[in-house]
Amino acid sequence: MLPLVPYLPPIARASATCVCGATRWVVEEVMCPPCRGKAVERHGDRLTHLLADISYNHRGVHLAWSDACADPGAFNPHVVFTAPDVTDPHRKQIQLRWFHYWADDMLVAACAAGAGDEEVLALAVAQAHYAIATLAVHEVGEWFTFRGEQVFPPHRCDPGLPNDEENGPDGNGAVVLWLRYGREATAHPPAASTAIRDHAAYLADITTLPGQKPRADTAGITVEGPGDAPATHFAWADATTAEATDDRSRILHAVHQAIVASELTVVARHLLVGGQPVLAPSPPPASRGVPWQAHLTYDG
Repeated sequence: MLPLVPYLPPIARASATCVCGATRWVVEEVMCPPCRGKAVERHGDRLTHLLADISYNHRGVHLAWSDACADPGAFNPHVVFTAPDVTDPHRKQIQLRWFHYWADDMLVAACAAGAGDEEVLALAVAQAHYAIATLAVHEVGEWFTFRGEQVFPPHRCDPGLPNDEENGPDGNGAVVLWLRYGREATAHPPAASTAIRDHAAYLADITTLPGQKPRADTAGITVEGPGDAPATHFAWADATTAEATDDRSRILHAVHQAIVASELTVVARHLLVGGQPVLAPSPPPASRGVPWQAHLTYDG
């Protein structure tokens, strides 16, 4: 079982020191350019071989890895996906890219620091999981509306933040995804919700991903679809609603988290290493694969 640790995007990490002792102020660069160039030359073939074992190809979403080069964009996950255009009333299929702007020389730095194949593979799987999982959160944000308005817009306009930073640390506006693995995944995130009354009146005005059907009762929310996605049950008591201010807000937070949980179950079942699923098919208590857990905050 791979010893996975949560992937932290560069913006969330402290500045690192290169193997030569130089400290870089650019967060996505652990290594200085000369050392990184030498490391890519020395470990590039090894990294290429290891990353070729990690795959994801399901429901129009395809994982690839950037090529070897001397800049920090080398050996990063790139995701290409085909989806209906949320802005097109006819829902025409379009091809989009995710993580193609990403730059993080973490894997090259790990090789240069002497990490073994299993450690490097674990780092890469966690990074790939983060990339595809944040895409799932993004697509939910695009489609999740209440009375025709996006509830948690994945794109936001903030004149105080330049470039991609205005879209939040995960590229999903205020929504931030937190992933945990192994023993940490069995500890439940804080939750303070109870059964919410009058949910049906709100659920009728909610729109979700095409082909997805959420329904609720006094115990929680069950999400079915799209396609072959397994039915996922999400208890009201499992929702994190610290940012909610009233019943409507609590319901929208809970339904959003239920939909994301359903999509993340799909992601876990189709992220492969050597052609086999590496993650548990669902959060604990699943019986096989690396245990994982996810929760959302709304403070990005």
